[in-house]
Amino acid sequence: MTAGEAASSAGRAKPLGFARDRADSLTASRLLVFGVASAVVCLVLTSQTSFLEFFPGDYGTSIFLPQMVTDWREAFLGFLVAYIALWIAFAMVLLALRGRDGGRATLAVLFAMPVVFTVILTFMYPPWSLDFVHNVQDARTLWLFGENPMVVPPHGNPFPVLQYWGHLPAPYGPLWFLLLFPVTVAGESVDVALHVLKFYQGLYYLGSALLVYLIVREISPGRQLFAFALYAWNPFVFLRVTGNGHNDLTIVFFVLVAVWLLVQGRTRITLAALAASALSKYVSLLLAPPLLLGAYLHATDKRAFWRETALGAALALVLAIAVFSVLWEGEETFDSLRQQSELLANSPALFLQSYLIFDGMSVGQATDIARWTAFSVFGVVYAALLLAYWRSPRRINDLLACMSLVLLAYVAIGSVWYMPWYLIWPLTLMILVPGRWGVAMSIAMSLGGMFPDFVMWYGNRLGLEERVLWHIGTIVSMSFGLVALTWLVGIVRTRRLLPVDA
Repeated sequence: MTAGEAASSAGRAKPLGFARDRADSLTASRLLVFGVASAVVCLVLTSQTSFLEFFPGDYGTSIFLPQMVTDWREAFLGFLVAYIALWIAFAMVLLALRGRDGGRATLAVLFAMPVVFTVILTFMYPPWSLDFVHNVQDARTLWLFGENPMVVPPHGNPFPVLQYWGHLPAPYGPLWFLLLFPVTVAGESVDVALHVLKFYQGLYYLGSALLVYLIVREISPGRQLFAFALYAWNPFVFLRVTGNGHNDLTIVFFVLVAVWLLVQGRTRITLAALAASALSKYVSLLLAPPLLLGAYLHATDKRAFWRETALGAALALVLAIAVFSVLWEGEETFDSLRQQSELLANSPALFLQSYLIFDGMSVGQATDIARWTAFSVFGVVYAALLLAYWRSPRRINDLLACMSLVLLAYVAIGSVWYMPWYLIWPLTLMILVPGRWGVAMSIAMSLGGMFPDFVMWYGNRLGLEERVLWHIGTIVSMSFGLVALTWLVGIVRTRRLLPVDA
């Protein structure tokens, strides 16, 4: 190349580089505007429901927001307006990132704002959650009082207020309780423990978001910024985890670690990561069959696969034995899990049970029919999803879609006790799936998991609790109606069961 040609090439490169920098600055500016707007909404919500105001308070128990305030209509409309505002900002962020690659400025804003959300919401009293206060006392039971939270309920030790479900130990796996060790820095201070655990669970949210970015960058390069925003800037996710303090992203974090290791071809450690998730909440065991099937189908050396799988299973077993040995109390270890697995809430199974009771059937018989119907239908759907993956092109995207739908089917059908934040489980895996169908399913799940609270906690004010079937049916339809419709439309459009665009 001559000197003249080199100068000409450099001259053309400068405008191109300037254009990229300008586009990056413009995108970053847009993200900053919508991020600050979301942060302001979070700040307002936190100021209205702060720990300082509502804990422990004048009442004698941990309570939901509707019980805190005297004017329920004001609280109802206030939260509804805040949620809508957050969703508008979220939609603008997704539009700003659609089909765009980001530079340093975009990345800086994109990664910084979730940290801001976490810090602000650390100081919010969880308005829709009682589990968080239960979790704080579980941490104190183990790490302050030296007792086993798998058998000792929160009411077994001193606490400023009584708690819902305080007479029952939490039905979680032993690793969850061991992971609560950061609360030890609070000493005997309950106020500090509340904030420490809130921020600690926010770290799982941030860690999960980073894993989403890394996984998507590996399996569908160029889409990682959009996927990160779809997850980390999602009001459903950050309000549920850092706002309400739910621990679901603890299990999701380890599932994402397992997926990342699988993408890297490290089958041996993949099973150990999945075991860590299952040892926090047992539902993750449902992902073992599709995960192993996917690893087998992608393995070029089948003998090496079986060797690595055997070693991975051994690692998972060693981890399980080590963790359970710390908190093992014989059969009593699982008493709380057995008791709470008999309960029904907000699910199609509860709707069926209530209908049968109204039709004249005994409570016991109606409960048995509802439970076994739910389990049977879920079993059929589970098998159909595994078959659909077997018959698919067997790409990593097909596997992720299958795993997401397995969790969705469990949440919607198999879990007779349902709460809207359970949708975080399938949502996280669906966000990893590229294509319009996967994005549509992700948005439908986010909406379905965010807004049923208004019916659950204000149902009595809205006159729905007296009409039991309407109350349950409204919660179920709000949670799964849009998700089911989106899935069915995609099936008709693609003739495929798994939500992966061809």
